[in-house]
Amino acid sequence: MRYERQQTIRKELEPRGLKGSPQNQVRQIVTSQFQHGKSFDESVEIAVNFVRQSYPNFTLKILPPPSASERV
Repeated sequence: MRYERQQTIRKELEPRGLKGSPQNQVRQIVTSQFQHGKSFDESVEIAVNFVRQSYPNFTLKILPPPSASERV
């Protein structure tokens, strides 16, 4: 179950940033918050707010969900 949640978070928060990048920090914080019982949306909001304290112009990058033709 835990592994599946981590995989979901990884897919939702693509593209992966470089080590130490704000995007990668968000991924780590979201994973931590999600594992401690927060919803995905709450986790993302907490992570983005935290990262924006150090990087005020940070914009979260999330890939769009796959289209219906790609899922088949």
